[in-house]
Amino acid sequence: MLSTLRVHQLRNIAQADLALSQYNLITGANGSGKTSLLEAVFLLSRGKTFRHHEPKRYITHHTNACTVWAKTQDGTALAIQKQLDAANLATTILRLNDTPLTAQSELAKRLPVLLIDPAGMTVLEEGSGARRQLLDWLAFHVKPTFHNEWLAYQRLLKQRNALLKSARCARELAAWDQQLSQHAARLHEARQAVFAAWHPLFLAMVAQLLPAYADRIKLSYSAGFDVSAGLFAVLQSRIDGDVELGYTRVGAHRADVSVTMGGTAQQREQASNVLSRGEKKLLITALKLSQLQLICQYRTSQAAAFDGALPMVLIDDIDAELDERAVEVFLDVALALPCQLFISSLQAGIAKTIIAKLKVKHAQGTSFQNQPSQEQISQNPPSQDSTAQDAPPLSQSFDGQAQDLLKVFTVHQGAVSAVQMMNDE
Repeated sequence: MLSTLRVHQLRNIAQADLALSQYNLITGANGSGKTSLLEAVFLLSRGKTFRHHEPKRYITHHTNACTVWAKTQDGTALAIQKQLDAANLATTILRLNDTPLTAQSELAKRLPVLLIDPAGMTVLEEGSGARRQLLDWLAFHVKPTFHNEWLAYQRLLKQRNALLKSARCARELAAWDQQLSQHAARLHEARQAVFAAWHPLFLAMVAQLLPAYADRIKLSYSAGFDVSAGLFAVLQSRIDGDVELGYTRVGAHRADVSVTMGGTAQQREQASNVLSRGEKKLLITALKLSQLQLICQYRTSQAAAFDGALPMVLIDDIDAELDERAVEVFLDVALALPCQLFISSLQAGIAKTIIAKLKVKHAQGTSFQNQPSQEQISQNPPSQDSTAQDAPPLSQSFDGQAQDLLKVFTVHQGAVSAVQMMNDE
């Protein structure tokens, strides 16, 4: 869990230093910089923001670098800096405890980030690539070997496509196809296992958010090739067409996740073609929340393998994207899971809703799943350089101080300040 976040020269935020808690609410007017703080967390994990991939678009105007630095509750420091040269080309500098890193994936593994934002509400309509990323994000975080397999497959696919355009393709393709097929089989195996675990969680979430469609909505996965025949045989049978077109038409890179509605297989239709805009938002929220449930399950059961990192959930403009009932379901699910929340909103009123839910859970005797056990505390003692600004540990007794778990920040023209929550009892 992040306890401190520092942002320098990201969009209209010249400098911000936040002492975080498990639940963080960011309020302010449109254009104030709320979303920029969420982008900073996303940038630290993914190496890009969710609004623009080009650093020159999000680095503060008339400056040539932006930096995001954070410290976790156990004292680990993580940082990313994007620097522009004279031609506006960017260089990325990554650090973990002052040690340079060469791969963004090292930070992504430590900081799993799930985003719910306005742009993401069209994911079902964007084609197979965007939908495949939903599954691959899960596989990346719950299958330790998935990322290396994916990288190897992508390298081989690029080489095969280059060969398809060259005169020597015929005599060399068979060797590449054999290797490509082996990696494709392993990618499919990992994706299939993750999908099997994700599917029932998604259906249960649909039953909560879209009960009228619970028995009609289906989530399905396709490998992108005939698994029974094997990719090697399929590639060999389609080689003439691939050579003519100059690219590989089938394979693990064509895998897809689809959400359909209807009765029989012949009658099924893409859900995005049937549901209203509001219903599509609820459907995508069901996809994201079920992803969150699955990754929390895996990381709780395999804490040692994943360094005990909590998933972080970023929800941008919660009032606009979710109706009142969906907000209730979202908070009920998220507050019951070991994750860290970052929520942006035009209004601060949702803070009272969060506090009320935390108090209800405590009154019901619900334990907070991210509370470290005594064994975990002994294995991971507080860092000596921890400061008083670090997020407070969860209290076993709670003492009626639910607001200790929630930090509220207000943003005005890029300036960020903490808001003192008052006990209204």
